[in-house]
Amino acid sequence: MAKQLKHQQSQCCYHNWVAQQRLDLDELLQALNNYPTNLDYLHLMTKKAIDHFENYRTARSQLAKHDAPSFLAPSWGTTFENSFLWIGGCRPSLIIRLVYALCGSQLNAHLAEFLEGVRRGNLGEISSSQLKSIDDLHAKTVKEEDKLASRLASLQEYNTTQ
Repeated sequence: MAKQLKHQQSQCCYHNWVAQQRLDLDELLQALNNYPTNLDYLHLMTKKAIDHFENYRTARSQLAKHDAPSFLAPSWGTTFENSFLWIGGCRPSLIIRLVYALCGSQLNAHLAEFLEGVRRGNLGEISSSQLKSIDDLHAKTVKEEDKLASRLASLQEYNTTQ
């Protein structure tokens, strides 16, 4: 239930941001049409739009602490939007690579504690069987991503010859 609520909050955050973007775009166009030579006003309107984006980024960052997959691959995105995420490299294997990176950085950050035998609950302490499971999942995920990428390349090649 809590996970569903966090997902709904992420989705609501996104839809609110899209609505805000429409308002900002209208304001920017009106400013450009009504005050094309008032650079200070145009700068202010641009800064306002950028501030709204920063607020959205901050809100999503906070929500990602509870629903990371929605941050990297939002389920409410259209197929077209999700294709841009894929093309940009936001793929399931990215999440696994982030786990690897976090394991390594937390291990390095607390190496002295590990050597002294002080235990801390973090990703640096995952067991070898857990790491093996992550590695197996990563290999399977990369294999599936490669299949999809190959299929997409074939479709693209087919479309360019038509």
